[in-house]
Amino acid sequence: MSGSRVSSGVWARGGSAWLTAARWVAGLGWVLWIAMQVIADDLFPPEISLSQYGLGGAGFVFTLWAIGLGATPLMLLRYRPVDGPARPVAWIAFVAAVLTGLVRTDEGGAQLSLAAKVHQVVAVTALVMLPLAVLFAMMAADRRWWRLAVGLAFATAGVGILVLLAAAGFDTAARGAPASWALWEGFLGVLEMLLVTVYAAAATTVGRGVARPEPVPPVQSAGQ
Repeated sequence: MSGSRVSSGVWARGGSAWLTAARWVAGLGWVLWIAMQVIADDLFPPEISLSQYGLGGAGFVFTLWAIGLGATPLMLLRYRPVDGPARPVAWIAFVAAVLTGLVRTDEGGAQLSLAAKVHQVVAVTALVMLPLAVLFAMMAADRRWWRLAVGLAFATAGVGILVLLAAAGFDTAARGAPASWALWEGFLGVLEMLLVTVYAAAATTVGRGVARPEPVPPVQSAGQ
């Protein structure tokens, strides 16, 4: 686990404020998740895709949700920094999440405009990089939390495969390919929020899962 060892000598920059803020944002994300469905009058699973929540009256809520989801791992990394790829991967996920929230897709899911194509690319980037950032960071967490994160990551990967199959035209949920896409993409969003929430809950244990060298006993002289 050396790739995500806690940065030497660096603990809790800014005190617990980063942890408190991250947990509030993670919790608010669930509220925003429900709010944008209610405002859009399109309850889970979405009729077309998650990105459609970014259109119309729910657009501002969708933007806040996407940015908050991407920002939470970065705030937790400020609370407990770790070495390795966690931080740069989290930054990529954050930038992609911000662009996902700001750049709108086309209505109806056709994705014909340049903005819609950009939205698709950055949304996929965020969905891939966010779980990786969480996993890299939680390599240094308590083993129970780490195993839970790995389980959620495997579930996320499995649902991601179902999304790709639905995009290729396969009916993977006995609802038709378009409805299958919307269903699995919705579940993918829930799993990513669960991963971020688990990271927020486990952040105080980061560092406890890292092996530390045993203390070397003092050398005794031959006469002792």
